[in-house]
Amino acid sequence: MTDQRSPIEARGAIEALRAGVPNRAAIRLLGERDSALVNAFLESLERSAQGFEEARQAEGTFVWGGFGSGKSHLLGYMKELALERNFVISLVPVSKETPMFDPAKLFAAAVRAAEVPGANDDVMTAALWRLKPNTEPFEKLELWAAEEARAGSLSAMFPALLWLIPHLGPEEHARIARFFGGGKLNASAVKAWLREQGAAKLFDIKPVREAELARQRLKFAPRLLSAVGLAGWCALLDEVELIGRYSRLQRGRSYAELARWLGRDESDLLPGIATVAAFTDDYVSQMLDDRRDEELIPQALELKGLARQSALAKRCIEELRRMRGVRLAQPDEPALRAAQQRIADLYFDAYRWRPRDLAIGERLVGKSMRQYIKSWITAWDIERLTGERPAIEALTMRTDYTECAELAAPARESDEE
Repeated sequence: MTDQRSPIEARGAIEALRAGVPNRAAIRLLGERDSALVNAFLESLERSAQGFEEARQAEGTFVWGGFGSGKSHLLGYMKELALERNFVISLVPVSKETPMFDPAKLFAAAVRAAEVPGANDDVMTAALWRLKPNTEPFEKLELWAAEEARAGSLSAMFPALLWLIPHLGPEEHARIARFFGGGKLNASAVKAWLREQGAAKLFDIKPVREAELARQRLKFAPRLLSAVGLAGWCALLDEVELIGRYSRLQRGRSYAELARWLGRDESDLLPGIATVAAFTDDYVSQMLDDRRDEELIPQALELKGLARQSALAKRCIEELRRMRGVRLAQPDEPALRAAQQRIADLYFDAYRWRPRDLAIGERLVGKSMRQYIKSWITAWDIERLTGERPAIEALTMRTDYTECAELAAPARESDEE
């Protein structure tokens, strides 16, 4: 057993790999051996951190791979790298509870999932606790929010709440943190706080639609994080191919929202946001070719009077068509042997039992790394417990792109543009 791994940590990593969902221990112990990929991701983080001064958003990237090819493992490794570089990290799988087409729910999910370096608290509470009035970063944030509010791209609620922070107590600060993170805060309460401080006429607070408020929060959040000494916000969106099961209109909204997160909306860039979106590698052929999203989605949005979303969706689809980004290829013999040896060492650390005469197993076209790993661990379990060496059969799963009415729930009226 190596002195870096405890049996408990190694066993936890094995159990996660057995289930097909690598946890933090497995990700740290196995790591990522592609230095070019790692360097490219680190460069994107650096560009994102520099984006505040240049008012530019680092272009996000795509990760492509088949089911079980290691996309989740790669995103988990990216998460560890970004945390080490002082980024807030949100690893968000697209799901029924996190619909890509709903800006408010997507933002709220990113906030819930956010991990803050050096803090065991939700991201907005941690940020407000670190925010220090009467300092240069705080004043810079106030000035930026005031300018954005005057330009009409940010609600006056944001500069008003920043102005109020030095004058309010912990209870009010908690309400402000919830608002910054996607929660409700009645405008009348904010106006009352301003009146109590003799500042009722300083800010013109008006109602804002929830979808628009979610977009403004996404613009504000990385600025707030920067003001408290964090490098920025890295969003890792997993299982994005689920949008293929939405209705046509909701797929269009999803493409438009994804374009914004990825920095493809030149009229509304988000400095300080770095985004990675993971798709299955058959998405383009299934959705752009067979289902004709490239042709039909922009038309569907135009017919609904959503010209801006149509343009953004078209831009996102063009990026998907190019399939740029990281492609996780089917593992070759050297990669399989290296992975098997690392996992065998991990298995020994966990159970003090080493499998003999390691064999890769049957190699099939389309067989994923996840299938290899699960078959190795299952075979080792059986041999360790019974003394018999079984033959493991692996079957390939196909991604389901059929539309699902439950997933494609109608957007709220407030989401319309």
